[in-house]
Amino acid sequence: MKIGILICAYNEEKHIKSVVNQSLKYCKDVIVVNDGSRDNTLKEIKKTKAKIINLEKNKGKGAALKAGFSYGFKNKYDYFILLDGDGQHSPSEIPKFVKELSKGYDIVIGSRKKRHSGMPYIRRASNFSSSLLISAKLGKRIKDTQSGYRAINLNLLKGIKLKRKKYDLESEILLKMIRKGAKVKEIRIKTIYGDELSKINPIKDAYRLFRVLAMDSK
Repeated sequence: MKIGILICAYNEEKHIKSVVNQSLKYCKDVIVVNDGSRDNTLKEIKKTKAKIINLEKNKGKGAALKAGFSYGFKNKYDYFILLDGDGQHSPSEIPKFVKELSKGYDIVIGSRKKRHSGMPYIRRASNFSSSLLISAKLGKRIKDTQSGYRAINLNLLKGIKLKRKKYDLESEILLKMIRKGAKVKEIRIKTIYGDELSKINPIKDAYRLFRVLAMDSK
C-alpha cells in the first residue's frame, strides 16, 4: 500500500514548513503543490524534504489537487492523504487515516467538531448546508463534506473524469467516487483555528456547489 501526503499551498509562508516537517514524521512521501503563491511559500517548501509541484500562476484549489493527482497516478501511489497547508490540520492524526485505509475504505473524511470549536459562524453555516445538500443528493449521511483533511483511493479516482477547478472539486470527488461504489468512513479530527484567513468565497463557492449538484454525476 503506497501512501503519499498531498498538500496544496497558496500564500502559506507562515505555516507550510512546519506542516510539511510534521507530516514527514508519519509518511516519507510528502508532495506539496505550490499554487502560484506570491509570498515566500515556495522558498519555505524548499527548506524541507517534500517533493514539489510548482504552478507558476494561481489556479485554485481544484487545479492544484488535479496536479497532485496526476503526479500520484504517474508514480503509482495507491492512496493520498490530503491536508491543508495553513496549520489548521494536525499531521499527528495521519495514522488514524492510514488505519482506516488498511481496513479497505476508499474515502476517509476527517470530520470536524463545529460547536464550541472556534470555527467561525460563516464556516459552520456553509458546512452544514453543503453537507446537508450533498448527503441528500447521495442518499447517504455525511457530516462534514467540506473537510480538506481526507484520504482517497487513487486507483478508484483514476477512472473518474473531474471537471471542477476550484474548491467545488472536493465535492465533485465525493459525489463521483461514492456513486462508483467507494466505501466511506468519517473519523473525528481536531481543527486548529488561528489568525489564518479563509480562502473560500461564500457566495461564489456556494454557486459552484450548486453547479456540482446540478450536473450529471455519471
